[in-house]
Amino acid sequence: MVLLPQPPAFRKIRFATPEDFIWERPYHAEHPQDTIVFFRHEVTGLIKDPRMIVVVAVDEYDAAESSKTEATIPADNDWTPPDPGDEVVVGIAVWQLEPESKRIGHFQPSSQNYPALAECLHRDENPTRVKIIQKVYEELEHKYFGIVSAMERTAVHPAYWKRGHGSTLAKWGLDLARIDQVNQAVLATSMGASLFKYMGFKLITERQIYGGKEDPAGYIIAVLEYYVNGGD
Repeated sequence: MVLLPQPPAFRKIRFATPEDFIWERPYHAEHPQDTIVFFRHEVTGLIKDPRMIVVVAVDEYDAAESSKTEATIPADNDWTPPDPGDEVVVGIAVWQLEPESKRIGHFQPSSQNYPALAECLHRDENPTRVKIIQKVYEELEHKYFGIVSAMERTAVHPAYWKRGHGSTLAKWGLDLARIDQVNQAVLATSMGASLFKYMGFKLITERQIYGGKEDPAGYIIAVLEYYVNGGD
């Protein structure tokens, strides 16, 4: 099931560990609370932005979910687990509407009761890597996104993989793109690129991002675009 989130759901949103997460946050294990607080701030900001659409996937809570992810979940994370089987947020997708879209502001939550969030200290991050990846993302978005809509991100908790949540979230955005007749672009790591190619996106280009001494191989970021009329 997919739905638009309301503010009380913000604390429930958890995350997977794709290549860029591990690369940007090598100190996550030492400062897991900083990671959680960062994503809570980020998701709150995305939901408040009238140009963004945030949709979440829900599923029945798996009490063993923390053992099925590489992410470190501290006991003191300001979230009380529900009973097994209760509905929880397990995935999230975010789109940025194209400039001048008639839908800007139409997907804001009905409730404005946003939770208070702790200060984000960023101790889990490698500042140099964050700057590198931000620069690359900005360059690629400026060159390739233009007047199209953009899928900003999608993530599903690993405990709930292989249940169709990722493809269902992506399909929601593609359905909207086809209705509005607006192409959709995305930046994705290798794992995400495979999903998007399966969904009909076409690879435009790839960029290698190097990680220095700690991670000399780095990882690859791909630019893909979905053409609503099948063009090139």
